[in-house]
Amino acid sequence: MTANLKLAALLVTLAATSLVRAEALPKPIADLERFVGTWKGTGSVAMGKDKAKVEMTWTCKQTSAKFGVICTFRVTGFPGMAMYEETDLFGYEPNTETYHWFSVTNAGETHDHVAKAAKAGGVDKLQFVYTGMQDGKPLKEVIDLSFAKDGKSIEGRAETFVANASTSVLELKARK
Repeated sequence: MTANLKLAALLVTLAATSLVRAEALPKPIADLERFVGTWKGTGSVAMGKDKAKVEMTWTCKQTSAKFGVICTFRVTGFPGMAMYEETDLFGYEPNTETYHWFSVTNAGETHDHVAKAAKAGGVDKLQFVYTGMQDGKPLKEVIDLSFAKDGKSIEGRAETFVANASTSVLELKARK
């Protein structure tokens, strides 16, 4: 096959793949688009006896082929940290009908939080949960997110439990 014929075959294959991808995204994946944008907000963190006011920015964009969302999360005001930074990757797993929120932080955390996909009404409210271990003890992180109907504001609450005892609570409110 000549180089021109190989190139033509490749272009036809790519065009056909693009047409298949041009179909509407499945609703759970399309619902992730609500995260896209730059969110700015304030809140508070309580870690044992330490309590502080915090400010945050969360910038999210679609991943390739629009099948996920990738975000950069930055918070100032955490006790003992100049800046808390996190990279997030959101996606949908159709076989289990769950959303996954994989995060990597500058505090040395890598967590895969899981939420059941809403059966109706989109992603107005989601609860993501991560379970793991910390210092040989069970760790559970529960993150509740609530979007306003207009999609321009979000409230979040993250609580971490070690050996079933609450060790930190982060509460945030943000707007696009």
